Amino acid sequence: MENSFKYRAFITYAHEDEEKARWLRKKLEGFSVPKNLVGQKGKFGKIPSRLYPIFRDRDELPGSAQLGSIIEQALKDSSHLIVLCSPHAVKSRWVNEEIRLFKQMGKGDRILCLILDGEPMADDLTHSKGEECLPLAVRRKIDQSGKLIDEMDEPGAADLRDSGDGEKDAVLKIIAGLLGLGLDEIKQRDIIARQRKLALITAFSVLFAFSGIGLATYAFFQQQKANEAQATAFEERKIALEELAKTKVVTQFVQSLFFSLDPQNTSGMDTELLKTMLDQGVKRADELSSKPQMEANIRTYLGKTYRSIRAYDKSQQQLERAIELFEGESEIRSDALTELALVHEALGNYLQAEPMLAVLLERKTKELGETHDDVIDAKIDLSTVYRRIGKVEKAENLCVSALTVIRDQNRSTEDPRMLKCMNELAKIFLSRDKIAQAESMSRNVFERSRLSLGEKNSVSLIRGQVLVEALRKGGKLDEAEELSMSLVASMEEILGPTHPDTLGAMDALAEIVVSRKDLARGLDLYEQILDSKERMLGEQHPETLSTLKAIARILRLQDLPEEAEEIQFTVYTRLKRKNGLEHPETLRAMNELADLYMDSGKQVDAFQLSNETLIIELRIMGELDPMTLQTRYRIGKLHYLAERKEEAMEELGDVLAKQEKLLGFDHSEVTRTRDLLNEILAERATPVIFLDQNSTPEIPTESETKRSGFLDNFQDNNSSSEDNSTILNLELNSSSKSIDDNHSVLEVEMITESTDHTQIISSDNLQGKDENVTQPNQQVLGEEKDDSGFLNRFKKLIPSKTNP
Repeated sequence: MENSFKYRAFITYAHEDEEKARWLRKKLEGFSVPKNLVGQKGKFGKIPSRLYPIFRDRDELPGSAQLGSIIEQALKDSSHLIVLCSPHAVKSRWVNEEIRLFKQMGKGDRILCLILDGEPMADDLTHSKGEECLPLAVRRKIDQSGKLIDEMDEPGAADLRDSGDGEKDAVLKIIAGLLGLGLDEIKQRDIIARQRKLALITAFSVLFAFSGIGLATYAFFQQQKANEAQATAFEERKIALEELAKTKVVTQFVQSLFFSLDPQNTSGMDTELLKTMLDQGVKRADELSSKPQMEANIRTYLGKTYRSIRAYDKSQQQLERAIELFEGESEIRSDALTELALVHEALGNYLQAEPMLAVLLERKTKELGETHDDVIDAKIDLSTVYRRIGKVEKAENLCVSALTVIRDQNRSTEDPRMLKCMNELAKIFLSRDKIAQAESMSRNVFERSRLSLGEKNSVSLIRGQVLVEALRKGGKLDEAEELSMSLVASMEEILGPTHPDTLGAMDALAEIVVSRKDLARGLDLYEQILDSKERMLGEQHPETLSTLKAIARILRLQDLPEEAEEIQFTVYTRLKRKNGLEHPETLRAMNELADLYMDSGKQVDAFQLSNETLIIELRIMGELDPMTLQTRYRIGKLHYLAERKEEAMEELGDVLAKQEKLLGFDHSEVTRTRDLLNEILAERATPVIFLDQNSTPEIPTESETKRSGFLDNFQDNNSSSEDNSTILNLELNSSSKSIDDNHSVLEVEMITESTDHTQIISSDNLQGKDENVTQPNQQVLGEEKDDSGFLNRFKKLIPSKTNP
């Protein structure tokens, strides 16, 4: 084969003949060319040592008027075209189109036919009986424009049928055609190779026979000793066999269970049924308590499978138990640790996921080297965590390094690990707002996944969701919606309507509707999805909560801030109930709630909640965590809204410096901080003219409104109420306004810590026109009807200095 071709052959076939296509590809790629032929010149160039790689066409392409660009490129890159001929192939539009296109490329003499069933030329011979097996494009020539004409083309074909060449000779015919040799020559070479192999086996057999004579003599004298030990060993062997049988039962059960849980085999199966099956597997694993290593292995597999169906809590239980049982380091223990880290990542607990994966990557790199598959997988997994927590520059660098190693190894473009890495890189591009790169990468991954795995494979469908998001973010809403609806329909067919992946695809479709500004329809879709998720996944599942957050966001867009706050507060309470206050996802929910307050003009609530959140973040995540910096950004913006520009600049300047170091200069959050600083600088550079410096702004009379009474829920239970607390005093800034005894008040205890990097607001820092400072452990928050009066009531918002 000429060196310019990437593939030795391209196999085209009808969907019904897919099993035979897989079989043929395995036969061809596993064939070892006789050594005395390798390097010789054949009809199509130097003869290779192996017929690798072979490109196997995907399933037929429904709903498209022409072949995809990847298929066309693969045809160009292939030295030969192998046609699996059957009545199904005759009816296949795409088999005929691929043959026609291959002929149009000037490679008609490189088409090899393999008859599976039917009769060749049955449609062209008047007295022929049987159903035609040769596609029309094989039996007809083409004109200069590439169109089929009536002139007959009679190709040679290998006949796989028992009435034809038979399996062995048919495969050898195809091999001879690929190498550009005659069938007799390749058969003779194959016979010689087999004879040499047989002679070698015979020689070894003779050697072993002579050795056996000596061994037999020795064995005779050892027989008596063996008989003596046999009685003792019998009982031990009986016990061992019983244990082995038990182990085999459990192993076979779990293996069959895993096969059942393969997404390709779960069409129409209920997710709850799958969980029930896994629960039975856990009971079987409990029977292996006397075999801790076997139990650990089984629990690791169970944990993996639980994670695959999003049952994260049960997955965590099995994996943690497995890790406890393992003795010493092993490959499967490392797998269990990796799986557990990924469960933590899915649950949003990156404080554990990130260090676990970082340690595993370092250890695997040291033991196995940069190019090992396990090291590549570890890089991809860690880059996923970096992306999820906002360290997108580190995520991109790590993922690109993994992809570089893969490409340096000259793997095929359908390599599963390469596609996995490219898919993660596309997600990182989306996180970095590199929409064009994300669309290009995700489209490439989606098409190649469909080629290698099939149109209806669950992995292909899930990867298609990344392309949907890239199209949506790029404003290509029509294409995004069309693809999304197709993916949802396929997932409902393959996985069922309540499978977590199907529900996730529905989320994406609802988001497209929201992007079209059809908020009412989008809200209705999300509420339907929420109902399904709460029933199937539970109220506290991460994907259920993500849908709740989407609903809150839509309500905010509909100018329904109170309803949005109520939904977001529900997210917070569920997370706090499950994880406690000091968990990244709980803190994230608190931050999202504070953003809602700030956007709706409730700066007081936003400021209080932000300070409370910041204190906890500094203690458990540190000052250089992206979420901590987001909280500080909000505090800086609230300073700015309160006309305290000096404090705002000081806070935002420090945040910007840390964000640039942590996230990179082109990160969207860095740009947002820099833009706000620029806005403040522009205002400071503009002179302000006061008409009457002695005049006092008039504060409009305000009536009471309902205020949030939840802030006391954000107490830090690990802090001292005596030494580490101050009171945030915010009172109405009007001496003429009296406070009714029935006026609603909100008492919020603010917990502070001494820190060199962040300033926490105390009562002395909030000054109005008339300062009314209350005693410690007291706070009054005036009710407000119109939050636009906030700036008038609280002109001076001065952060306290850390006491020595």
